[in-house]
Amino acid sequence: MSPNNASTTPKEDYTQSVVAHIHHLSETIGGRGSCTPGELQAAEYTLEQMQTLGVQDVHLEPFKGAPSTYRPYAMAFSAALLGTLGVWLFPERWMFGLAAILSALGAWAMLAETDFTNNWTRWLLPKGDNQNAVGVIPPRGEVKQRAVLCAHLDTHRTPIFYASKTWNTLFSLLVAGSLVSMVVSALAYALGAVFAWEWVRWIGLIAAAMEVFALIMSLHADFTPFSPGANDNASGVGVVLGLAQHMAQEPLRNTEVWLAFTGCEEAAAYGMVSFLDSHAAELGTETIYLIIDQVGKGNLCYLTADGLIRKHPTHPRALELARHASAAQPEVKTNEMVGLAYTDAVPATKRGLVALTLCALPPAGSSETVHWHQMSDTSDRVDPQSLADAHAFSWQILKDIDHT
Repeated sequence: MSPNNASTTPKEDYTQSVVAHIHHLSETIGGRGSCTPGELQAAEYTLEQMQTLGVQDVHLEPFKGAPSTYRPYAMAFSAALLGTLGVWLFPERWMFGLAAILSALGAWAMLAETDFTNNWTRWLLPKGDNQNAVGVIPPRGEVKQRAVLCAHLDTHRTPIFYASKTWNTLFSLLVAGSLVSMVVSALAYALGAVFAWEWVRWIGLIAAAMEVFALIMSLHADFTPFSPGANDNASGVGVVLGLAQHMAQEPLRNTEVWLAFTGCEEAAAYGMVSFLDSHAAELGTETIYLIIDQVGKGNLCYLTADGLIRKHPTHPRALELARHASAAQPEVKTNEMVGLAYTDAVPATKRGLVALTLCALPPAGSSETVHWHQMSDTSDRVDPQSLADAHAFSWQILKDIDHT
């Protein structure tokens, strides 16, 4: 199944190409953890594919990323727990003050890390080598506007809390509960320091139960294998390469399209942050960023807000484009939704840029699963129709940008 098979219709050709890319990434390369050789192989693969398609200025852009999603959180929980241990060993007012500081540091680190903001865990943890694969597709005429097609290359580990819908729900509660527990501990210990209330140790001890569980889950996660990541996110990479193939055969009129295959998305979107640091000023504030993430199974969705804890509203211009594309493509079933976790759109949205995320989810009430962060996320479970829908919808957005 060649990505450049010209014996089929254009639509079939693009879908077959996407399926071929997904198979290579998820089966031939396999798990592509952040800052691992597998992720580098994926970047080199997209580099080769862009060169084959005639994409211009194709290159790798190195940056320093985080090898682990979970180590910053483990450090945050450990700091809070250290404070709780201290007030039980040394029930002095100074220790309550120190425990309040340690819990506050833990809460700050967790909230900051979920929002891709610098914090003390990043100062202490080592970074790893990483890279984005970047290329540019010029229009056939004068450049009047720009768009960036973005898909992340890396895959997540496979901890137990992604094993089922029940575990997913518990994990969501764990994220919120862990942050709340550290905030409560910080306040309780601060009151203990001010008023010499030793009894607040019991509040901290109750909160510590949540923090211990969260710490165990974080440590456990880093000992699990990396998902093959067919849906998340070889599907997005494949669709972007399929769109590049489409533009090679049918160039846009006045829209220059950048391709950004990012690394380290699963570990706090370091790749997207690096890309924006390097190119946001050059691209300007009018550029449209289209993030394609996990579009291999279910009905197409576009996000109205994005983020793990703090939800960042999608730019009105991005939602306008999505709603217009939905009206223009009635055969593609689309839904609006608030993001469940985060995507590469968040760093762009935080900078006031026009960013939109496309994803796919099974219909409400369906027993189907997207195999999110699981070893079962293999290419045989990807639905070609979902890929075709993502391609058609994205192409409609690019055409609408091109005609503005």
